[in-house]
Amino acid sequence: MNKVKSFVKEFAAILKGDNAEATAQKALRQADSALKTQIASLKGDTIVVEDALTTAQEVQALARVNNGKAITNREGYVRGLLDAKNNVTYAEEALKTHNEKIAFLESELKALSEEVEG
Repeated sequence: MNKVKSFVKEFAAILKGDNAEATAQKALRQADSALKTQIASLKGDTIVVEDALTTAQEVQALARVNNGKAITNREGYVRGLLDAKNNVTYAEEALKTHNEKIAFLESELKALSEEVEG
């Protein structure tokens, strides 16, 4: 039996007519290209997101020691610590979300390549 990509079979099933498989093949190439391009772009951006986390952690460490200055405003010191912690948490979540997005798109790309009986 002839094997076809599951994407092509599902896409062609939606369409009717003589040109359905050709249209499905073209859509597969477009989807494949779109996913590969986006994955590459996101992977390139990973260093930016990681650097943002590192910077937030460094700022938190400095806030802990009040940037090496005497603590003359206790409320300001605590507010600085809390702000720094919130920024670290935000950066950690941003990195997690970024990596999850890449993983999802990679799984979608893999799904495009699955073959089924035609």
